[in-house]
Amino acid sequence: MSKDHLPLKVDPYRFADNGIRLDGVLWVKEMQRFSASLSDDSGEVSVQMAFEIDEQGIRYLKGHLAALVMLQCQRCLDPFKHEIISNFLLGIVHTTEEAEELPNRYDPLIVVDDTLILRDMIEEELIISLPIVAMHHTKDCNAEKLRDLDAHRNSVIERENPFKVIELLRKKRIK
Repeated sequence: MSKDHLPLKVDPYRFADNGIRLDGVLWVKEMQRFSASLSDDSGEVSVQMAFEIDEQGIRYLKGHLAALVMLQCQRCLDPFKHEIISNFLLGIVHTTEEAEELPNRYDPLIVVDDTLILRDMIEEELIISLPIVAMHHTKDCNAEKLRDLDAHRNSVIERENPFKVIELLRKKRIK
């Protein structure tokens, strides 16, 4: 298949039987669920896939995804660039029972009706490749600077004690 053009749907069983390889690019903005987790939807995802059959007769999909995306740091809330590299090995099966019988080296890819929508599968792989909590490296994060600023403010500004009113009432009562 040609570079940059990925088919929308494939028959992974037929592709594995024929040893088909796909190389291409998907735009991040075309994947709504994935782009919803990002700070912007610019960029592209480089995709390389090979459909094959192993020595046990198991059809599988071996893939590599690479993308540079913008995430929002959860410490300082500034955007930052994050590189996603995902390598996966999926055993192609029809049912959950077949999935349970796959060797451990394969994650199951359950394909009903012999049709796989590539973009959806790629989007799932990208979503699970995102960090649980997106953060800059500590040296690049503004949160430390903000924390230092807050510490300085707290030392300069004397906070009003919320229990001061109770203390005043207590003193009046004692008189």
